[in-house]
Amino acid sequence: MRGICVHAHFYQPPREDPWLEEVLLDPTAAPSHDWNSRITDECYRPNRAARLVDPSGKIVHVVNNYLHMSFNIGPTLHRWIFRKDPILEYHICEADRTSERSLGCGNAMAQCYNHMIMPLANHRDRRTQVIWGIQDFKARFGRAPLGMWLPETAVNLATLEELARNGIQFTILAPHQCAAVRPMGDGAWMGTPGGIGLDVTRPYRQHLPSGRHLDVIFYHGGTSQAIAFGGLLDNGDRFAHHLMDLLPRDDEPRLIAIATDGETYGHHHRFGEMALARAFQLISERREVFITNPAAFLRAHPPTWECQVAENTSWSCAHGIERWRSDCGCHTGGQVGWHQRWRGPLREALDHLRDRIDQVYEDRIRDLMDPWELRDLFAKALLDVRDERHSPLRKRQEFLREVLPGLSPERGVEVLSLLEAQRMRMFMYTSCGWFFNDVAGIETRQILSYAERALELTREATGVDPSGDFYSILKTAEGNQRDLPNALEVLEKTVFPRRRSLKDMAASSLLAKRSGSFYSTFCSTRLRQESSGGITLKVGEVTVTDQRTGTTWSGSGAVISTGGLDDRCWLSPSQVDQAKLIKDFIRQDIIAFSDTLRRQFPIGPLGPEVLPEDERAELGVMRAREVEDGYFETARDILEDNRRLISQLGDLGLPLPPLISASADLVMRRQIEELSKGADPIMLVGPSSPLGRILEEASDMGLKPRLDILAPSVASALHDLVRSVRTGNSEEDRLRDVIEALRRCRELKIPINPWRLQNEVWRKLESSEERPGPGWIELARELGFAMPGD
Repeated sequence: MRGICVHAHFYQPPREDPWLEEVLLDPTAAPSHDWNSRITDECYRPNRAARLVDPSGKIVHVVNNYLHMSFNIGPTLHRWIFRKDPILEYHICEADRTSERSLGCGNAMAQCYNHMIMPLANHRDRRTQVIWGIQDFKARFGRAPLGMWLPETAVNLATLEELARNGIQFTILAPHQCAAVRPMGDGAWMGTPGGIGLDVTRPYRQHLPSGRHLDVIFYHGGTSQAIAFGGLLDNGDRFAHHLMDLLPRDDEPRLIAIATDGETYGHHHRFGEMALARAFQLISERREVFITNPAAFLRAHPPTWECQVAENTSWSCAHGIERWRSDCGCHTGGQVGWHQRWRGPLREALDHLRDRIDQVYEDRIRDLMDPWELRDLFAKALLDVRDERHSPLRKRQEFLREVLPGLSPERGVEVLSLLEAQRMRMFMYTSCGWFFNDVAGIETRQILSYAERALELTREATGVDPSGDFYSILKTAEGNQRDLPNALEVLEKTVFPRRRSLKDMAASSLLAKRSGSFYSTFCSTRLRQESSGGITLKVGEVTVTDQRTGTTWSGSGAVISTGGLDDRCWLSPSQVDQAKLIKDFIRQDIIAFSDTLRRQFPIGPLGPEVLPEDERAELGVMRAREVEDGYFETARDILEDNRRLISQLGDLGLPLPPLISASADLVMRRQIEELSKGADPIMLVGPSSPLGRILEEASDMGLKPRLDILAPSVASALHDLVRSVRTGNSEEDRLRDVIEALRRCRELKIPINPWRLQNEVWRKLESSEERPGPGWIELARELGFAMPGD
């Protein structure tokens, strides 16, 4: 029995803003909204439908890599995928179910909850990280996990004891994390320093001081390095043969495992998912080897050798686990001469804050139940459900009623706030905060924001300030950049400005005209509006409730808008006479009315700077569009009045003057937008569509309007139609409409992304017992598939 296991560790650090509970707009991830979205586009999504192509570039097969790889998905990343891409989440979970049916054990492994370095965690955090990781896995995959991935594979015996205590049967480690091996219970130990002399094709059993045991798969280090950094993914055939050649040809059951970041396949290495799919295809065709996962192999072939794990080691630090507490020399990026001496004081500061927050938590909870048992159980309240009736707050309140029946609403808010503080307190230990080159890096800023939020929640819930020496210790964590020289200044300059109170969220909801679910809050607003002299007043009542803790702020609000980006909001914790305020607005001049607002609304003024980044950007786009609307008629007149000049300049090959060019762009864009409203996108690109008239007029004037704004709606409509035909809800002759629309889009240079269309066609080709009809064959060719007879 000779098995091959490719393990992919899919993980992203939690990027959610701790005050808003959302991943915000990040321009560095362009063209995507944020890095989670970009990596999903480049890696997670392509791996569920990786293309295999022939030498001419035509698609010959589509492979769901999740069906063949062993994998773990960090719970915080899986939560984001669940919320943002439910189709991807379905295919990942379905791949685990399918592999369980075919292999007897599913491909998915669990992971400690938020990527904390386990040997550096205290015993309470180790326990909670394992329990939360298991509970999250059960909720998403519908089964108990057999294996668990350790963050950075950082390991000690205490961590392995915690895994075994909670029913975990195995983990995966790097070869240099093995200190010694021997046949099970027989003979002297054979040292394997740095992995030297270790046969990684055998599974091993680590016996633990408690009498429990945990099985260990040591991955092939050289091959894993070659995949991640050595170009082995450049060719799928070479990759497959390399893996198969690693297996000894003897009668002993053998397993060769490799392990890398899952993002290697598509994000770090473009088209890496295609090389992986090709390797899976070639290996699957061989009878002497098989693709498997660790759980399936261990079930069939339990270890006959035992090992001694090298404690306090990891896969990404040559010095054990020093990368997360000292200036060991391991880092990524940065400039020559930069140091990482800040790592030690940063951990010291967080440990100090942890102990003080934990003491407050214990003091406030112990009269209700064991505080740490309550925290372990809290995982249940964090699990997502696709039921609009169950808001995050309702789910947490139901948890309290089940675990602590009879708790008063006021005490419930305190308990939820302290539990949320514990969640944030654990998030501040996310490993990425120490991994890179400087204390001012975005990853370190993120863990500092979690620390500040944990401190803030504890203080607001209890009135006790747990900071102690936290800030003074942070000041000793000195980095490399003059403008952000230490962790305290990083916190004060980059985190403090991002803090948002419920009053800030109330102002944001009024400025952004939002009611209902709004980031981490639920906002209820009742507003009256009046305009006078080009200025608009909105006034009314607002209530904002934190959906994680139940904390509420209620009061009155007023917004003054002049139509630019200088809107201002004022708040008051009490009710105001709205009718009188509106009368004052109409009668008074703006200076006098500003004084009235200041007297009646003690909080403010608050402007667009209080808005979350996404809302701020949306407000800017909206106001810019309103300005364009105001000049649309003027732009159209300019275009009409200069038709002859525009045509003549085009004939001479000369560029349009900027004013005319801008006017033409605005008019054409708006005409196309108006035309697309309510129109069938497929008919819109048809030959008899009114779009043709607009394009003909543009051509007469030598103009080329941008049609890419139509691409998303057309692609979606085409996908829906193809799916409808595939599922039998539409006739096959409708595929002719799809083919013609695709050709028309190519002619008009409308950039249709064919990925989802190709997936639908492949499902039809793969599932058909008989040869697909001519419409499917022609559409497949149109979409780049290699078909028989080509």
